[in-house]
Amino acid sequence: MKRKNEKKREELAAQESLLRIVDKLIILVGELIRTTKTEEDLRIGFEKILDPLLKSIDIESKPRYERLGAEAKTIYRGRPDAVHGQVIIEYETPNAFSSERNVLHAYNQLVDYMTAEAQSHKINPLGLINRLVGVGFDGRSIFFVQYQAKKIGKKATIDKASFIRQGPYPFDPESARTFLTYLRALFRLPLTAENLTDKFGPKSRIAPIAVSAFADALEHWGKQRVRVFFNEWKRLFGVVYGEQFSAQQEEEAKTLSSFYGVAKETDFQELLFSVHTYFAFLMKLIAAEIISLKESSFTSSFSYQLTHTSKDDLQAQLTVIESGGIYAKRGITNFLE
Repeated sequence: MKRKNEKKREELAAQESLLRIVDKLIILVGELIRTTKTEEDLRIGFEKILDPLLKSIDIESKPRYERLGAEAKTIYRGRPDAVHGQVIIEYETPNAFSSERNVLHAYNQLVDYMTAEAQSHKINPLGLINRLVGVGFDGRSIFFVQYQAKKIGKKATIDKASFIRQGPYPFDPESARTFLTYLRALFRLPLTAENLTDKFGPKSRIAPIAVSAFADALEHWGKQRVRVFFNEWKRLFGVVYGEQFSAQQEEEAKTLSSFYGVAKETDFQELLFSVHTYFAFLMKLIAAEIISLKESSFTSSFSYQLTHTSKDDLQAQLTVIESGGIYAKRGITNFLE
């Protein structure tokens, strides 16, 4: 009961803050549109307005401008004006949507962008297309595009006839609230291989820092329990890879160190163990984040809370993750295996 009450209070507070942001957005866009003449001016001005407003409600959106994802670009050559997570925005010249022809033009572009983004997700394109939202905006009016799945026999395919357009509506408090609600719910990037590689792979900002930290900790701070675990890991990989695990380790260590930006000279097996540790820990955090999102308000983030907790609380939370407690409470008893 206590947990339900806390959740309800959080959602009410989030709703109140959203209403305040809606009022600010309407006022600022009204000021912008009085002096804006071109599509580009609208895009730049509106995105500048959005950034601080989104941050004020803890939305750290990192939009892409005028580009699709790497895979999507091979499917469709068009360039969306702005992509906020799973929300694609197409801007038009102010007051352009007074013409149905311009509305259809923006709608068709959004359909093409959404289709390309979804088809680039080869594992489950239909799962992604059902989460994407397209937004057409001309400063005075706004419309939304979503996909309604159409099944043909046992196979589900993306069909352009299944896209639904809502609007255009006047850009007023009601439509602005809908727009911000979509952004708040969908600002997170889709969980695709491309996005995971970009954010957490070897060329990301965090991977070299994390792998270097793990390697340094293993060498200088490792307790007996850590060494026992490391030796067991070496034994298992020795069984899997045989002599290949020990051959040419010096050369492989240099390559791996360069790949992950590890500055100091590190034993190959210790370095590989650190890489494996990084990705194993990352998988646990992603799983915890998914569980958190399914059970709480869509503004909630397990990882975000970790970055704003005390050192002692952080250590306690990480211990729970490592022991599997956060998963066991949900009936997932074999996740770590």
